[in-house]
Amino acid sequence: MLKIITKIILLQIILTMKEPKFNYNNENKKSNLICTILINMGEDKTITDEKYSKYFKENESTLGVKQIIKDNKFNINGFPIPGTEELFLEQYPDGYLINKKKWLYYSDGKYHVNQAYQDFDNYEDATFATATGFLAGLEIRLYDFDNDNYVDYIELDYVESVIINDIIKNNDNSLFLYRADLKEDFNPENDGRKYDGDYFTEQWEEKIYIQNFDLNIKKGDVALFMYTPKGWIIQRAREIKGKFIDGKDHEYYQIGEQKFQDAMRFSRDNIIISNRCGEYLNAQKYFGFLNMTDQNIEVSLWFVNSLDENKFAAPCGFTSGNKAKLFLQKVIEFSRKKLDEVFIEDEAKKGQKYVSKKDYNSFKNLILKAENIYKNEYANEIYDYVVYLLYLGNFGSQSDIGAQYAGYNYVGFDNQIKIKE
Repeated sequence: MLKIITKIILLQIILTMKEPKFNYNNENKKSNLICTILINMGEDKTITDEKYSKYFKENESTLGVKQIIKDNKFNINGFPIPGTEELFLEQYPDGYLINKKKWLYYSDGKYHVNQAYQDFDNYEDATFATATGFLAGLEIRLYDFDNDNYVDYIELDYVESVIINDIIKNNDNSLFLYRADLKEDFNPENDGRKYDGDYFTEQWEEKIYIQNFDLNIKKGDVALFMYTPKGWIIQRAREIKGKFIDGKDHEYYQIGEQKFQDAMRFSRDNIIISNRCGEYLNAQKYFGFLNMTDQNIEVSLWFVNSLDENKFAAPCGFTSGNKAKLFLQKVIEFSRKKLDEVFIEDEAKKGQKYVSKKDYNSFKNLILKAENIYKNEYANEIYDYVVYLLYLGNFGSQSDIGAQYAGYNYVGFDNQIKIKE
């Protein structure tokens, strides 16, 4: 028992220490930084746009990037893309990995580039696609180390996001991190995949060493993760907290007075579906939670970090924080009221709303399960998830892109209600 208490105290000390802003990069690099590019965010373009040609000796960005690759100076998460085909096959016979997943590999006489969904006959085209085919909202940094005013080194961080639900300290000064999951019997038959990625499950158990872990992270925060030569790096995402005013899926999200651009196809696979940007927005909008300026209800929108604090990279997802249970309470009341106003078909009189007995019981059971979750203590994102399911149960999944992709299949109680003639 004493050992357990000691471990808890040590972990609390570690996780409450106030540290400077976490940065795994070498601070000495900053003096050699020419510019940062947030791919397709705001005024930034892709790295091959002509606006960046002036930074390369070739005075042409495409040629410049290709030469940087040939010089083994294009790094993704700290791993150089090999400059030649021979070097690639020697160093990466099983493929060039990003976050331990195969990204560029050779088989059947072709080079396959995962994020481009393309095959290439020659190595140069394949590596160029690997270096330039990244999604919006990620940061590329251009450096000049030989002080000739031209780029001679490029690095890109391919980060993914997760909401941290549990932090376990091991005896070897490492951590296990876990995301939330609903193991109990709350899986209605119409449900789909809560997650599209498989990191931070009990089976994952990748060790995170303290020196690579942002000590400012606490449970419920969105963290950014990537695998580097130093191991897994876990960094707290940038949080903007305020009142959720408005938004449009795949376009923008407004917190307070400021609008933030969405980033298409940025990976939110390891964020539970209900806390991904568009899905969270859809539920909040349906239940009337947007623009609640008369109430003290704030949510957090989280972003990929940038070296330029005046720029905002990809939005990773939303969290409700300690308001999550309040949202669920309001949604249960909303759903209960709707159910109480509807009759089972055989019992309805002329002019009354009705549904089939099967549809009535299905919606009622969904509410009962939500009430059971509300009565117990869960991670806040689980409450958000139940809010999302009740949104699908009320409205249906037919116009929710994320729900459709993840296999959720809800007709929606709204679409089942009829008027007795």
